[in-house]
Amino acid sequence: MYQNRKPQPEPRSAALKNRLRQALLLTALLFGASVSPAQNVPAAAGAPYVDSKAIRERFDQITATDMDMLRQKKILFASRSFGLNLWGGLTLLAKQDPKYNLVSSYQRFDVFKAGGDVGIIPADAFQNQNFIHFMATHWPLTKRIEEMNRLLCDPPHEFGKSVDVVVIFYHTSLPEVFEPYTKAMAEWQAKFPKARFIYVTSGLSGPKFAKQNESSFAFGEKVRQQLKGKVPVYDLGAILSDDFRGGHVFCPEYSSDPAELHPNLPAGTTMMGKGFLLVLKETFAQKPPVVAAAAATAVTPAAAPAAVKADVLPADHPDVKAVRAILDANGLKQKAVDGVSVVENGRITGLFLQEGGITELPDAVGTLTALRKIHLYGDRTLPQPLLKKISPAIGRCTEIEELLLNQNELSTLPAEIANLQKIRNLSIADNRLQNLPPAALKWAQRFDPKGLADQKLAP
Repeated sequence: MYQNRKPQPEPRSAALKNRLRQALLLTALLFGASVSPAQNVPAAAGAPYVDSKAIRERFDQITATDMDMLRQKKILFASRSFGLNLWGGLTLLAKQDPKYNLVSSYQRFDVFKAGGDVGIIPADAFQNQNFIHFMATHWPLTKRIEEMNRLLCDPPHEFGKSVDVVVIFYHTSLPEVFEPYTKAMAEWQAKFPKARFIYVTSGLSGPKFAKQNESSFAFGEKVRQQLKGKVPVYDLGAILSDDFRGGHVFCPEYSSDPAELHPNLPAGTTMMGKGFLLVLKETFAQKPPVVAAAAATAVTPAAAPAAVKADVLPADHPDVKAVRAILDANGLKQKAVDGVSVVENGRITGLFLQEGGITELPDAVGTLTALRKIHLYGDRTLPQPLLKKISPAIGRCTEIEELLLNQNELSTLPAEIANLQKIRNLSIADNRLQNLPPAALKWAQRFDPKGLADQKLAP
């Protein structure tokens, strides 16, 4: 990391004491450690917190002057697909009332598709646009933190020197991600005291994702319990659930996604957009964090934030070679295997190829016999090819429990897919399926009858 200002020389013992004091102050800000009044620390309480209640009570207080101010701010935003839902909500708000337009100076870059190469974002991106959104690498969950770190701190970008707002979105997260996430955010805030760092709880999906939602809720609870009132917090989980009125799931009226994964209806996306504008407005209504500015001289240059441990297999492992073959067959030679796959006990058990330009799932998938989860859903709003063909070899992947194929261009399914009898969550809606082989038809009727009926048969 790079220093923004040079500290004045001081005796070695005093310097050590000062660094220790500032580290303790920053820890106190983030994690609620007790601080003596003698240390003269300004009160941190009262930082913006935005949930559904706040949106309903305070969104209408955003003025045209506030929006003019926000349009001048340089925003660096990292996400996966929930960030696209937010962008959709911001776009709808701008159409409903031009006063709320924050997307006229917006540009998106797919770092994930580029295999984690942040170099696809021009170093002078903020000279042309004010809102830079990058699609981050999916796995491990700390990868987007590393990618943000490179953009903020490393040449040629060094966006930390000029950016006004930094936000990292998590569609889903794990409790163990809280520590590296908050550590990175605190270090960046201390290093770049003029920027505002907005913390976000992770999102929620529908009832089909109960286990995933509980992990996300646990991550969000850490944010609420340890950071609420101390740093700006955009409570994505609370916003999507309308402050948990139906439990740890998004509101049913917020989504028509057959997979129950995304809050894709205007009711949900506009709530996301309103909350985003509100937290921005209220964050800039406050003075910059005093403790972070004071700590800027105490933070030493740091390497990229530590990642949550993720198993990695050698390049010659059969599973790795199979995933590599799948990516290469679809022209995705830049995309990294470890960015799309989850490894457990020496095997690849999860494959995340959604919204990524996969047109064919080739024979190589048959090697991945330990797979329990495959995400291959598409998005018709993105300039990406959609899935059209699945190899019969998928029939060898008999451990699969979650298979998301919705919103693609599939016209049939192989008969061998009926071998997947451990399915708990299947989504095949919004394809062009017809005249399925009898075995595949019976299988689809058993595991996703609603999705089978929801097909777009017209070319």
